[in-house]
Amino acid sequence: MQKQVFEGYITREEYAQQRGISLRTEINDRVLRKSPPFIKVGRKIYYSVEGIRDWLKSQEIDVSSKK
Repeated sequence: MQKQVFEGYITREEYAQQRGISLRTEINDRVLRKSPPFIKVGRKIYYSVEGIRDWLKSQEIDVSSKK
């Protein structure tokens, strides 16, 4: 079986759908640098699934820690 070039990547549309946000929010978050890392190929935006998971992990809030 041949490996696909974009294996492990999803489009901005797929990312927005999985996250439950609009494409406008995806654009705003990306412009404000409040999104996972992405790559741009021509005019297309792709997100690495591994990059999204790492970013989500970095957004984790530990509610058990006390100040």
